[in-house]
Amino acid sequence: MKNDPLIGILLATYNGGKYLKAQIDSILQQTYTNWVLLIHDDGSNDGTVSIIHEYNKKYADKITYIDDKKQFKNAKMNFDHLLQYAKKYYNFDYIMFSDQDDVWLSTKIEKTLNKMENFNKNNKYIPICVYTDLIVVDKNLNIIEKSFWQYQKINPMHNSLNRIIVQNVVTGCTIMLNQKAIEIISNIPKQAIVHDWWIALVISAFGKLIPLHETTLLYRQHGLNDVGAKKWDFYNAIIRIFSKDELLKFRKNFINSTIQAKAFLNEYGHFMNRKQISLVEHYVNLINYNMAYRLYYVFKFRYFKSNLFRNVGSILFRLLAV
Repeated sequence: MKNDPLIGILLATYNGGKYLKAQIDSILQQTYTNWVLLIHDDGSNDGTVSIIHEYNKKYADKITYIDDKKQFKNAKMNFDHLLQYAKKYYNFDYIMFSDQDDVWLSTKIEKTLNKMENFNKNNKYIPICVYTDLIVVDKNLNIIEKSFWQYQKINPMHNSLNRIIVQNVVTGCTIMLNQKAIEIISNIPKQAIVHDWWIALVISAFGKLIPLHETTLLYRQHGLNDVGAKKWDFYNAIIRIFSKDELLKFRKNFINSTIQAKAFLNEYGHFMNRKQISLVEHYVNLINYNMAYRLYYVFKFRYFKSNLFRNVGSILFRLLAV
């Protein structure tokens, strides 16, 4: 135990009382045991805090409740608060993130750590993020799809900067970061869409995103999910490409992604090489280009998503909706 890496697990909660016990229990049942769970609540009023106190009292050596009364009403900012707290008060070898309503498979930490250690031993001076597949389940943990990547038609290998700037393939609740990754991630800005997308952007530019092609948790889908899993297949692709509502939604998402990219450039541009700066700058400015230039830069920098229909739809939307 003394020589085992110490892992910090960051759990952000808000009105998660219905499912929280199952999640914490699944962490307590992990085959790898050298971890500390940090929990910060975002102003729950449903009994979540009582559950946290219960576990904190029973497992004081493993579970820490950060009871500082700070509220963000935003999961992204809650996770950022946890991350900055962990960086300030702990010296974790690795950090993981936990949603409040999932269930971790018992070997989640062990398998993710093995993948990380195998790569990190020869690359400890670069930022590394390991991420995994998930099993999609309903609110009662009945399996909807055995692979989130298949369900969403996501290719986890499409993780270079030009791909990540357009589409995130890294799910936050599967992440493990090494110390260099922890160091380089500054405060997550309000312009970031979600915390895991921001982290993926940073690591794609300055380190390595390493997919582990295994499922490590049950990803619960229910009416209260902040961000859920939506099936992507041929039928849904066609509907989305020709839907006015999807056109408006794409415009909003695209604009938000360019705002996020601009914030990323402002924060990290002085660390980037010229090619990276050009790639990000042109993505930020796509909205200002005419149709011909927009199409030219999409193909020049290969601002592509994970599959054919997403790319067809994405290109059409960029040409018609911006």
